[in-house]
Amino acid sequence: MLRGLLYLGIVVGVLSVASTPFETVLLAGLVELYAAILYNASLLAVTADANNHAAFVRFRTLATALGVTEDESGTYVEQEKALGDQINGYNTRLIIGEIANALVSFYAIYKIVRAVFFS
Repeated sequence: MLRGLLYLGIVVGVLSVASTPFETVLLAGLVELYAAILYNASLLAVTADANNHAAFVRFRTLATALGVTEDESGTYVEQEKALGDQINGYNTRLIIGEIANALVSFYAIYKIVRAVFFS
C-alpha cells in the first residue's frame, strides 16, 4: 500500500512541476506510457508464475508415474503446495498495484485534458 501511495505521490509531484501546457502533456504522456508498461509487465509476471505452477504440476504427475516423488528440496507435493500458496499471496498486492496504477492513469489523463482544453 505504501508503494502505491509513493508511486502516486511521485507522479503528482512530477506533473505539478510542468509550467506550460506542452510540458504537462509531455510529462503526463510519459507517465501514462510508464503506467501501461508497468501494468503489462505485472500481468506478464503473474501469468509466468501461473504457467510455472502448471508446468510443475505436469512434471510432478510425470515424475510420480516414474516412481520419483521427491528431490533434495522435499516432496513434489509439498513444493507444489508452497508454490501455490506463494502465487495465491499475490492477490492483495496485485489489487493494490492495480488501484494505484488506475489512480495514476486517471490523474495523468486529467492533466492532459486540462492542459489541452482548459488552458
